[in-house]
Amino acid sequence: MSRKWFFFGAFSYLFITAIVFPFVLKVPAGDAFSSDAIAYSGAAINLLRHGFLSLDNIHPYLMHEPGMSLFLAAIYAVFGVENPTGLYLVQGCLLLAGAYLFSRELSKITSARVGGICFFLILVSGSVLHAAFMAYRECLALILMLFFSALYLSNREKPNWWKTAGEGLLFGGVILTYYSFIFFAPIFLVLAYLERRPLKPMLAAVLLCYAVVAGYALHNFSYDGRFRVIDGSRTNIMWYVRGEQAQFVRGAEPFWCLWSEYVSRDWTGRSLQCSFNALMHKRWPPGHDSLADYLAAGVSGREKIRQYFGWYLWFSVFEVMELHIPFVGGGWTHAFNIYAALTGILMYAGFFIGVRRLLDRRFLFFTLVILYHMGVFVLTDATPRYLVPVLFCYAGVAAIGYDSLLNRFKRS
Repeated sequence: MSRKWFFFGAFSYLFITAIVFPFVLKVPAGDAFSSDAIAYSGAAINLLRHGFLSLDNIHPYLMHEPGMSLFLAAIYAVFGVENPTGLYLVQGCLLLAGAYLFSRELSKITSARVGGICFFLILVSGSVLHAAFMAYRECLALILMLFFSALYLSNREKPNWWKTAGEGLLFGGVILTYYSFIFFAPIFLVLAYLERRPLKPMLAAVLLCYAVVAGYALHNFSYDGRFRVIDGSRTNIMWYVRGEQAQFVRGAEPFWCLWSEYVSRDWTGRSLQCSFNALMHKRWPPGHDSLADYLAAGVSGREKIRQYFGWYLWFSVFEVMELHIPFVGGGWTHAFNIYAALTGILMYAGFFIGVRRLLDRRFLFFTLVILYHMGVFVLTDATPRYLVPVLFCYAGVAAIGYDSLLNRFKRS
């Protein structure tokens, strides 16, 4: 990566962070540690105080993956429990380091300018900045993916068994932070074949990755006799909601659902099934005290999805759109929301310019990560923050697109 682009990207990141930080500190700490972060933080506190990753100190923590709670416990040990400043500082520094290492490796297989533009796009992204100032798992997943991807690209150019071991350990950490990647590791074998690399090192990395995941599953097995990383209830709830949406949300209403959710905030005339959270928390089927009771009775949304499969696929088209909306909200200012939208447009514009390069063998890694991640969430449930862990792939392709555009201007 050229020194000019490095300093430009780093200065932009620090400058924007300096502007945003005072406003972030005015946001109540409870907003940063809200929603899913309540459980992450609760498990982290118990781990720190009692040495047991649990919400009640009786059962192992199974509601979410353990990665974010382990990360928070380490931060709490240094900065104090639920100290938002410590969290922001650690995530911000790790994000800067990960973006630099990844962009540097990308520049080695493209050009110094591509690496620099990628570095800049990652660090100024409104969605990335928003994630860095929240206690959700998305920022940690992005950091782990950046470090893993930098090591992956480095090992592809100059193979080394230590790098291979690092790949396996890091991707195991990715899965334990973002469980949706559980089925992606075998795809590395496909990548190795397509990239004409030796299969044995990649196989070793995959096995080591799953050994890390299995180690945590064995930890849970020792407590309740069930070999698993997370509980299946959240998945059942998700299928229930998607089944209800397939049955009741028709025609153009999925578009108006997005409009109500992210633009107007007016739900007048919208079906209750429009909102995933509203349906999950408020719509209990008749004769049942709660959705958990309903699911325990053996009722599954998968049956409705099969029955209304066409409408399920139609709604999934709009899940693609929702996944690519900038990550905003959480008490942040309207001005920042506009900034996040503009930086999102900047990244996606470059991505569409360079999208044909996804067919290049050198960038198949980006292609498969994007397709896998998109496929998982549009067929289950998408929300804008779920895209954050793979935004570096979009930034890499966008950097290639802008570089080719600058070359055309230069030639003309």
